[in-house]
Amino acid sequence: MRAHRALLLLAALAAGCAAPPAAVRRTRNVVLVTLDGARTQEVFGGVDLDVLRAVTAREDPKVKVEDTPAHGRYWAPTAEERRRKLLPFLWGTLLAEHGAIAGNRALGNVARVTNRHRFSYPGYAEILTGEAQDELIKSNDKVQSPSPTVLEHLRRKLGLDAKGVAAFCSWDVLDAIVEHERGAITANAGFEPYEHPDPEVRLLSRLQLETQTPWDAVRHDAYTFRFALVHLKTHRPRVLYIGLGETDDWSHDGRYDRYLQALERSDRFLKELWETLESTEEYRGRTSLVITTDHGRGDTPADWKDHGEKVEGAQFIWIAAAGPDIERRGEIKEQGLVHQSQVAATLCALLGIDYLAERPAAGKPIAWLLE
Repeated sequence: MRAHRALLLLAALAAGCAAPPAAVRRTRNVVLVTLDGARTQEVFGGVDLDVLRAVTAREDPKVKVEDTPAHGRYWAPTAEERRRKLLPFLWGTLLAEHGAIAGNRALGNVARVTNRHRFSYPGYAEILTGEAQDELIKSNDKVQSPSPTVLEHLRRKLGLDAKGVAAFCSWDVLDAIVEHERGAITANAGFEPYEHPDPEVRLLSRLQLETQTPWDAVRHDAYTFRFALVHLKTHRPRVLYIGLGETDDWSHDGRYDRYLQALERSDRFLKELWETLESTEEYRGRTSLVITTDHGRGDTPADWKDHGEKVEGAQFIWIAAAGPDIERRGEIKEQGLVHQSQVAATLCALLGIDYLAERPAAGKPIAWLLE
């Protein structure tokens, strides 16, 4: 690969070019996945024994933490073993063979939000526009994005129709967050039906209303993922966003066991997504995947359920990526800092598009992710 790029550079210089050509990208498609409120502690360290112990003691003081199903399923002596038990595909295949991840504070490698609010809408807005919008977005109210998003930007730059850029999300507010102009992209969120000629897909669309969650605004991630996968196979979008939500809502409910299960289930979705991409001609070897979260959560057993401006730890996130143009580094161990605001420009850079040319205040592409 490097030899090929060197030959391109020599050819350009021989032709009299004054400057070397832009990086040759193999990425033709990008997929963004977010896991709402997934803490760095579990992503990098697996089950948090302090939190599990505190939750167990609160629910039933007579039960020992070692006797809980969560301990039996997820506990191991080291952080590396624990995280592979919880997220086996992410750590065992995706990062080890295809990509990199930043945000392990224990190593001095930090990823964080730049918005001051540290909750969902501001976080998603920062991801999807490349900028904190503290004065425009101060709540999780379902209001249309005040700014065009990177999804709309990519649709225009790539000359795609609305089906070529799609967002499938569990939280219904994301229906408004993903686009400034209604109908600019395919957007499906909350308990919204997904129209499709396949009778099994139509059945799924009905079942989401018959298997409702404890939350009025968030459907089960399984429906979100299935609809996204159907759209991927049917319409072959070049830009796809999947926003999973159960990790955040089970946390707010204090169900640490369900939070862990949602993380593990998300890992299985990532595995199926990657295998689908790699088995499809249009996507195999031509698709880059970026995975992150909208915000962190509290650092301690007392505040792990929460996030917000006053919650220490909620500012810390993680960013992972895999694909043909991603540096294969696994866990980034060097000290450094990246920001949530850099995700949008990174998605564009993977497709050879300069996001900052039209949005100069946005965060720059994450240099260490790109070969």
